[in-house]
Amino acid sequence: MFPRKIKKIVYCPEGHSSNDSFCSYRKNLIRDETCSLCTREHLVQEFKTWSSGDNDIDEIIKESQTDNINRKLYWIPYDNFQNIKHVADGGHGSVYSAEIKNGIKGKWNFIQQNWKYDFLKKVALKEIKDSRFDIFECLNVINTFNNHNDMSFASYYGISRSPSTQNYIIIMELFDDDLHNFLAMDFRNLLWEIKLDLLATIAFGLESLHEIEYVHCHLHGGNILVNHVFCFYFSDMGMNLDLCKFEDDISNSDENDIIYGSIPYIPPEVLKGNEFTREGDIYSFGGIMYEIVTARQPFADQAHDTYLMIDICNGVRPKIPDLMLNWIPEWYLDLMYRCWSDDPSERPTSFELSRLFSEIHQKHSDDIVDDDIMRQLKIADENQQNTSKSLKKKLFPRSSKSHPQSCYISRYIKTLHGLHDLLEEIKSGKSSDPNLLKPDESTILS
Repeated sequence: MFPRKIKKIVYCPEGHSSNDSFCSYRKNLIRDETCSLCTREHLVQEFKTWSSGDNDIDEIIKESQTDNINRKLYWIPYDNFQNIKHVADGGHGSVYSAEIKNGIKGKWNFIQQNWKYDFLKKVALKEIKDSRFDIFECLNVINTFNNHNDMSFASYYGISRSPSTQNYIIIMELFDDDLHNFLAMDFRNLLWEIKLDLLATIAFGLESLHEIEYVHCHLHGGNILVNHVFCFYFSDMGMNLDLCKFEDDISNSDENDIIYGSIPYIPPEVLKGNEFTREGDIYSFGGIMYEIVTARQPFADQAHDTYLMIDICNGVRPKIPDLMLNWIPEWYLDLMYRCWSDDPSERPTSFELSRLFSEIHQKHSDDIVDDDIMRQLKIADENQQNTSKSLKKKLFPRSSKSHPQSCYISRYIKTLHGLHDLLEEIKSGKSSDPNLLKPDESTILS
């Protein structure tokens, strides 16, 4: 039996050692002329030099800087940004790309007695224009996941404020695109290697959320962020966490009249007015599965209104075009429809999905065909590769128009519970459908 190697204790000039505790579950980290405890002490010394203008937000940032050994949140003044460019508009506000002039404070260098900066080429600025959005709750969730350092999630760096609008701005990792646009770019040539990696990564992120009793609540293609990395494998993506909720904070006492989301990805029980649960996230994952094998968003050919909500609650689900079926294994379709089950208890768990897709992806990478699942997958791959270019163009046009009343950006929706007394009037035309996009709204959200 080999003797146990004793780890050498390292000290910094301030007298901190690598054997000291940084927090209840992490030891102090001393390397490359930096010390985590020194970093924390210098951040605490600077607490009086900045303010977000909101005491609760300040406290969350300070908590992050004192408790997190790696990923921390910072208050970053707006004048630290340059080359700001509009990227897109979303449900709660607008997204911009920007460069940070001096980078973000990383760790305190105890030799140079100065900060080591993390220089990020570009970041995303999410300006929150919706007064109903809870910035404090959002930062609380982000702070929790910064502690977990899970690579399935997008990185968040801090918060700022627009001097012209006084709106708060969430600063996060900038990605090239969302999942839908990534798939639409070159889906004809996207084989199962990349599809499985995407599914395994998303399922693992969902499992990580559920393990610590969080619910995503808004899982759809627009909240899966992707960089364009076309190579032998795919892994450069992150899940948006802005609207996740701690399960115990979701009240189940009353039914909801209004919810927030994209109708095709919302489970029927939530459309009826019930709260979102982990099982609801699995229903949304079914929509992701659909999009990954069709490059089409669910129910893109019809209006996203109260009538669609009623259809979903009556068991209607997105259809797979017949010409695409030989590209998709039968077990995959069965699993997708299990995720879409009307009965939440019949849906698979995130643990089951994560383990299944990770195992299948590994076998596929190693070219192991040892069961019916892998045989079906091999045939699907061959069918895709043997499909003529002309048929692929017909199946997956590079640009396809959606129904003008479809909407894949999260928005406020009146539930069937809230519309109970109005449904007959809506059907008869006596009352307008509050869930139908208004002309100005459809222009903004398109």
